Amino acid sequence: MKKYLVWFVVAANVAVVAVALALPVLVVPLAVGATLLALALAYVTRASASEADGGEPTNEAPKAALPLNYELRERIAGGTMGDVFRARHQTLGRDVAFKRIKPGTIDDEDTRRFEREARVLSLLKSPHTVEVYDFGVTPDGELFYAMELLDGIDLQTAVREHGPMPPERVVHLLLQACSSLGEAHEQALVHRDIKPANLMICRYGGDFDFLKILDFGLVKKPPGRESMAAVTNPATVLGTPAYLAPESMGGSKFVDHRADLYALAAVAFWLLTGRLLFETDKPLVMVKMHLNDPPPKASAHSPFEIPGALDSLLLDCLQKKPEQRPSSADVVRRRLEEIPLARRWDRDRAAAWWKERPLAPRVASR
Repeated sequence: MKKYLVWFVVAANVAVVAVALALPVLVVPLAVGATLLALALAYVTRASASEADGGEPTNEAPKAALPLNYELRERIAGGTMGDVFRARHQTLGRDVAFKRIKPGTIDDEDTRRFEREARVLSLLKSPHTVEVYDFGVTPDGELFYAMELLDGIDLQTAVREHGPMPPERVVHLLLQACSSLGEAHEQALVHRDIKPANLMICRYGGDFDFLKILDFGLVKKPPGRESMAAVTNPATVLGTPAYLAPESMGGSKFVDHRADLYALAAVAFWLLTGRLLFETDKPLVMVKMHLNDPPPKASAHSPFEIPGALDSLLLDCLQKKPEQRPSSADVVRRRLEEIPLARRWDRDRAAAWWKERPLAPRVASR
């Protein structure tokens, strides 16, 4: 079609030149007419190509066989394991975050683990755990899961762009995180990758600063490993070094829910101070510091006055040995509730923070 359009434009221009030589008075009308006709043909050609390709070039997914009820919209995130799209459940008319896992990045053990954990996650009821609506295998053999689409900002971005948070707000967020982790831990489900980027504060209905925990380890591959078989090996190192518990780094066979509590305290340190628990750009040095160095107090690095009880709780959660940490998320929650705060972080303060900092809508994409 494009070839014929080119020839037509050339022929039209030759005709205009010929007429101009014979009848100069007609040259302007003919030139305008030829131009308009060429533009019309270009529009028709573009529309035909768009229809053949399924629409204008966008950030949409390539055409692929999908579960019957889903229609992919735009791509919102991507990585080595797969891509996340905004999708519409056509029967319910609900937008979801739809993640497809590339077939070449997983094996049979991954599939079994994915199905087992997705089934458990779909049964979790805490409102502070991102909700999984559906999971399975597409007709093309890709694992997928559909989860709720959130309007908010992750805590990594929140602190990086807006600075550290006061202790009353941090306590407010930690209480919500304990609600999610407590239920998951009761189901023997350990997150393994608690970090600021996996905790999202949202505008959720009429609430602000509503926290959601994302990514409970669905099909998580250790960096540099070709096989996921090691995922079932407790000694495998999973997670982000800046927030990993010592036993996760040291090859312990007994990594349990208390590793999540260590990571949560490291997240709290980031929220209060805007810096990592151990500051270094060398991963191996960071690992050694988590294994051997005593953690600093948040009060020594925060611009806010930190209650002594909060300092003590975080240091207890950051103990090197799991048995020396609080025994459960519920214990942490009770201690958080007992911390004396000069002010409370209530709904009005949360709403004011969001109003003063208009944020572009973001979605849960992990």
